Amino acid sequence: MGEKKLQLGVILEGEVKKRFEAIKSYYGLQKNADLIRLLLTEKYEELKVKDNLTPRFEQINADENGVKILDRQLHRVVDITISHLGIKCNVDGTDDCEHTAFALAQNDIKKLVRKRRKEGWKLPEV
Repeated sequence: MGEKKLQLGVILEGEVKKRFEAIKSYYGLQKNADLIRLLLTEKYEELKVKDNLTPRFEQINADENGVKILDRQLHRVVDITISHLGIKCNVDGTDDCEHTAFALAQNDIKKLVRKRRKEGWKLPEV
């Protein structure tokens, strides 16, 4: 036999009902159950990141020009550019943030930065 189902009976009134309907409409959902599933999934993913069940950052790819990092807290990909002028985060607009720190902690990026520093690029020591 399969798992037992969890059946919920919820009555929404007033402002909470309006919010529920507005969110359901925003996502173009027809069924209340679909919105409940969506909200539970999103909240679960948020908590996984918050409670370090899943790492906040993940390197997606890297090349000679920089690295792409998935930031699960921001729900977006962050571009870290590496040039002869330095390293820069496209989200924070700086060379000294959580994203650049994560990038500079990756072994392949460390190798690239060391190589470019020897070539005279203005990059931090790693």
